Amino acid sequence: MADRSYPISMTYIHCMMAVCAINRKHKQEAQEEMLRSWELAKMDGFLEPFIEHHGLLRGLIEACIRNRDPEAYQRITEGVISFSRGWMALHNPENRRKVTGELSTMEFSIAMLASGGWTNKEIGEHLGISINTVKHYLTDIFCKLNVKKRDELKKFMLK
Repeated sequence: MADRSYPISMTYIHCMMAVCAINRKHKQEAQEEMLRSWELAKMDGFLEPFIEHHGLLRGLIEACIRNRDPEAYQRITEGVISFSRGWMALHNPENRRKVTGELSTMEFSIAMLASGGWTNKEIGEHLGISINTVKHYLTDIFCKLNVKKRDELKKFMLK
């Protein structure tokens, strides 16, 4: 039994290892774990771990899957939006702290990173986009959420 592989559980384990690594800003380790998880999941189209944990993965889906597999990335983002809308419908009526549905998945990832203390340069390098593109996204995010600085993003983002 020890020699058997359990792809579903291992997909989640590698996904959570990626979350732990990215929270420590160990980007290389996080991307390696993300790709291990993705390799186990992609053949079966098993997207749920990436949909469920999009926010916690802090841009790893965008960094690792967006350019590598655009069709799968599109399915993941559609799933994230659907999952998020359903979750917000249950969460928001019961809580004083509302969760916003105004942001795209890319905007949400950038907002999570920015509210977590990442610089524009770090965000750009992590996501494979220019600093100017990060700034453009942040301008749109600030406008959509009616905030003026990064510290204000924290009230909209996951802890």
